[in-house]
Formats: sequence, C-alpha cells, structure tokens
Amino acid sequence: MPFESDIDRKRVLKELPLFAKLPSDIINELTLGSRSETFDRGEAIFRSGDPARQMFVLLSGQVKLSLSSNRGSEKILDVIGAGRSFGEAELFGPRVYLAGAEAVKPSQLLCIAGESVRRVMTMDSRVAERIVSILAHRQIQMEAELAASHFCFGSHRLLEFFLQLAGPNLAKTGETRVTLSISKRLLASRFDMQPETLSRALRDLTAAGLISVDKTHISLKNANIQRYLEDESSEQSIILPERLRMPHTGENGYAVVSSVSNTIEQIAVAPPIRDSINKAGRQRMLSQRMAKSWLMLERGIMSRRARLIIKQSIEMFDRQMIELAAEVSEPVCRAACDELRHLWPSYRLLLDSDPTPKGAQELFSINEDVLAAAQHLVLSLERADGTPLGRMVNMAGRERMLSQRAAKLFMFQNMGIQVSRCQDELQHTLEEFSTTLAQLCSTAHDQPRIKIELDKVAQHWDALQSAIRSDRELNFSPVARKVFTTSENLLQRMDTAVNLYAGLPN
Repeated sequence: MPFESDIDRKRVLKELPLFAKLPSDIINELTLGSRSETFDRGEAIFRSGDPARQMFVLLSGQVKLSLSSNRGSEKILDVIGAGRSFGEAELFGPRVYLAGAEAVKPSQLLCIAGESVRRVMTMDSRVAERIVSILAHRQIQMEAELAASHFCFGSHRLLEFFLQLAGPNLAKTGETRVTLSISKRLLASRFDMQPETLSRALRDLTAAGLISVDKTHISLKNANIQRYLEDESSEQSIILPERLRMPHTGENGYAVVSSVSNTIEQIAVAPPIRDSINKAGRQRMLSQRMAKSWLMLERGIMSRRARLIIKQSIEMFDRQMIELAAEVSEPVCRAACDELRHLWPSYRLLLDSDPTPKGAQELFSINEDVLAAAQHLVLSLERADGTPLGRMVNMAGRERMLSQRAAKLFMFQNMGIQVSRCQDELQHTLEEFSTTLAQLCSTAHDQPRIKIELDKVAQHWDALQSAIRSDRELNFSPVARKVFTTSENLLQRMDTAVNLYAGLPN
C-alpha cells in the first residue's frame, strides 16, 4: 500500500533500525525530506552514472544492484529484500551511482533526500555511527565474498549461504528447511556462476547427502553438514582476524564472513594483553605468508590466488599495526612496536612491486628483518603479560608463523637464493615445529577442543612435510602448488588453535 501521508512516513522511519529511537525533530526532518515511490518489475530505480541525491529503503518487493558491460553482460552485486536500505555510500563519495538498481518484483520504496540524511547526521551522532556500521559490514561482506570466490568451491559457498539463511539456531540433528527468496537465475549471478554451474553445485550437495531440493525449498541435513564442516572447513576458509570471524548473518541472509565452521563453535574474547600477543604473532606470521605468496607470484604459479593473499595480508598488517600502536603502552613493548612500524613501509613497497629475480634477492633480507622485529614485539608482550597462558599463546602463534616460514624457505631454496642458509633454516624450522607441536599436544589433554584442533594440525603438518620433501626430480611447479596449498591448510588449523588458546580464561 502507498505511504503518502506524513504520519505513515513517520511510522516507517521510526520502525527502521537505522533511525529507531531518535528524537522527534530528527524524524520530522527525515519525513520532510522523504517520499514513497513504486516501481514495476524491470523498472530502473537508478542507473549507473546517475547523480546520487537520495538513499532508499525497500518497503516491499525486491531490488537488484548490478553492473553491466557494453557487451550486455551483467554482474549482480546484491539482491535487496524488504526492510533493507541501499544507496547510502554514494551520498558521501563522488555522489554518482556506480551500480544500477532495478526492481526484480513490483516494489515500493521510501526515498530519503541525501541533504536530509547529511543534516540529521550533524544533529545526532547516532545516525552517523549507524550508517558507518552498515557500510563497514557491507565492506567486510564484500571482501569475504571476494576471497571466498577464489578459495572456495561453488558447492561449499552455496552451503554457507543456506546455513546463513537457516540462522544461528541450526539443530545438530534432523532437517532444517529454508526457502529461497530469489530466483535460481539471480542466485547464480549473485555468486558469479552460470545457471548450469549452480545446478551442478546443487546436485553435488544433494549427492553428498547434505541437502535435498524441492523447487525453492532447501532441506538441510544437519548431522551430515556438521560432519562435513568438521572435516572440510579448514580447506575452504580464509584467514581473518578472530573478531571478524564470529558468526553474523548479514542483511537478507548473506553471510558477513565466509567461514561457516565458526558458526558451530564460538571462541571466548581474549583479555587485552593476550589479544595483543596474538595480534603481534599474526604480524609475525603475515611477514612469512606475504613472502611465500610473492615468490609464487614471481614464479608465475597460482598467481591469482597468490596476488589476492598478498593484498589481503597487506591490508590486515596495516590495520593491525595501527591497532597495536594504540594498544601497546609499556615502554619496552612500545619501542618494539615502533621498530616493526619503522621497517614495514619498505617491505610493503617491495610487496606492492612487480616480482622480479632481483626483487626476490632483496626480499630475503628485508623479510628476515621484519620477522625479527615482529618476534621481538611478541616476546616483549609475553614478558609484560607474565602468565603461562601468555606463553602458550606465543608458542602456538609461533607455530602459525613456522607453517608459512617452511613454505617460504622451500621457495627460496628452489629458486637458488641463499641455498645453503635456506637448507639449514628449513631443517631447523621443521624440527622446531615438530617439537613444539608435541609439547602443545602433551599439555592439551584438559582442553578437548584444543586437542581436537591440534590433532588436525598434526595431519596437515605431515602433509606439508611430505610435500616439502618431494622427489627433487619432480617438476617444480606441481610441487610448489602442493607446498603452497598444504601450508595454507595448515595455517587455517593452526590459526584456530591459537585463537582457542587466546580465549582461555585465566
């Protein structure tokens, strides 16, 4: 039904989470700057390049946001359901719409003038905070979906989507039924699939006993899905800071993060100092992971995935460097943090450059310097913490780093760079990881979740050692692929274990 009167528009605005519980003068200002409008199926709400003068709230119907090429191909960015808003970001950028918006079904929208939105943001800071929160969630969702499109099989991504539609209270047995609110054609386009690829992914999930399909209804086989996630999720997920990995169902059922395994179990929030140890340890790991990926890029092996990991890792390192600088206050720790922050720009500049054999030589030295500075920071934070648990977080975090260091040294050695040193360092790395893993396992009997994770770490560690020690007569490219992939799988498991240690109560 149309919302034409001020009273109706006020009611709608008050019920929207974005404007809920705001003073009447704010609602009045928004009401004056708003109007309702209806669109028929297939009608454009706005087109790419149109001036961005308003944001929108979908009251009923369905809207797709998409990009189109001159050749007529289309990339669907999002499918908007009732109750969601869109068009906010463009009000604060170049003020033109990058994507176009089109009604998929007959739709009614509340259109709110950009000037009114900007005005109420100055009147009440809560409006600005809520808009920033919405845009931040969408950015995280976009980055996670981009990574998932590179790292995850189509069937796994679909299963994640269905689980998010089911919500957080998924039972461990029986079946959970979900209904698709968009057509399979739109769903395929949303996940960059051809319709036949979507059909094949649905058949694969059905054949695996994970789902059954009845037109738009999907029945999830809960017990089978639980077992599948426990066995397979580490190989399908991506490394994200733990707080971003907590389960959160995005607007219209889309997952904000891509690792569904973390909807099965949640990890406690770590105390601040231990969280800093974990974070600094992750910087230590990233120093090695970026080098490993850069060397793969230089060799032209798995280039797309390597390039994406470098980009993702650089962004994470930048963000965590800022966070650590704000968190660390003890003088010795602060000095160590400043040392790492001083070395980072040169390393970052090299990582951003096009890989060359000469650059690989330079990478060896600067990479070791950054690793040493990160190690110094972790040790200073561990001493400041002064608890056995702080030491355990550091030990487990160092294993996380060694998983990447082993792969990096393998690459350098096989590229003929510092061969003798790399052989010695690689042997030392393999021995240290095995020794420390045995120590961690021997002390984890009273922590069953950690013990289970460490058992899985051991399996992936065996796989990585086997790949590294492959027959030297084999072609380098497939061996490097195996080392790279197994080191990523091991990293996933070890990262989960570190976060479990960091979340243990004192």
